[in-house]
Amino acid sequence: MATLATQFKAALTSIEPQADAQNAAKAHDQVTAALEADDRLAKLGISPVLIGSYGRDVSIKRVKDVDVFARLTKATSTLRPGKILDHVTEVLEEAFPGRVERQHRSVKVEFPDFDLSVDVVIARPCVDHPDEHWQIPQKIEDDGRASWVETNPVEMGELATAANKTFLLSSDNPKSGVYVHMVKLIRQIRRTWVDEQPGGYYFEVLTYHAFQNLKPNENTIADYLCVILREIADRLPDYVDEGPADPTLDDRTITTKATEDQTEAAAERIAEAAELAESARDEEDICASAAKWRELLGETQETTEPEDVFPLPDSCNADGSTKSARGVVKGASAVPAGRGRYA
Repeated sequence: MATLATQFKAALTSIEPQADAQNAAKAHDQVTAALEADDRLAKLGISPVLIGSYGRDVSIKRVKDVDVFARLTKATSTLRPGKILDHVTEVLEEAFPGRVERQHRSVKVEFPDFDLSVDVVIARPCVDHPDEHWQIPQKIEDDGRASWVETNPVEMGELATAANKTFLLSSDNPKSGVYVHMVKLIRQIRRTWVDEQPGGYYFEVLTYHAFQNLKPNENTIADYLCVILREIADRLPDYVDEGPADPTLDDRTITTKATEDQTEAAAERIAEAAELAESARDEEDICASAAKWRELLGETQETTEPEDVFPLPDSCNADGSTKSARGVVKGASAVPAGRGRYA
């Protein structure tokens, strides 16, 4: 069985959004500064925090949008969503002229130099759970007006942090958390194997439930990925009519833009991906195994020059065969790399 730990480490690095993360942090800081400088928002207790995949440190290359959860800690039930969204739009338009768009439930600020945008989501304390949950604007379809809907996006970040401390590659190393790695790899597999829907957050929730259901205790990235991907593949057909449970809100489920046909198609594709992962893990030949992992993880997307996420060992050809050692001259300064096997 080939675990290819070095190649998995490189694969995780290849999907890491290094430059985007730096730009996202700068954009967030600028938007936060503009919001906190406004007198009305200051009186409402403005307290912005990053949410979304970037905020939870599970985003992969590329980051195209950043979500800022603008908590108004002192807001009461009298605060109207439409009016506060209008005010936030004015504040941001003054700070970023010509780059602001008022949306149904948020305000978007474009950062063309970074090729990304920031979505500012306004939130007030939840009427029923003021110390725990939040409410954000939601469009009412019949008349187009907005109301408030309960949510708790900060909780998902806390759950991710806890899971990453619980599930480790090495019990002797508390910093060897594997949960965040798995979410990133599952997101990359979704991009490679699934059409547009269901989206990345949907699969992040499926990954979270897989960890909670199985309580896996594996020793390699390859083993963890096979176990989690198989659980997602087995469970996904159950969510054609209704999504998985929302980990952050009791008695709620995750919604998706996916149609039933799209969810069924995604389930079939993820089942194929799980089979490929298991075949790659169980393959004895290191090069054949690496070629299958490369197929599973595909290429980086929305990048100028897409690259294979999973690198092949130096001893392997692109088709998964092993490079011939013929032609090695005694005393040569370099020889072909070995196959990574040990007696």
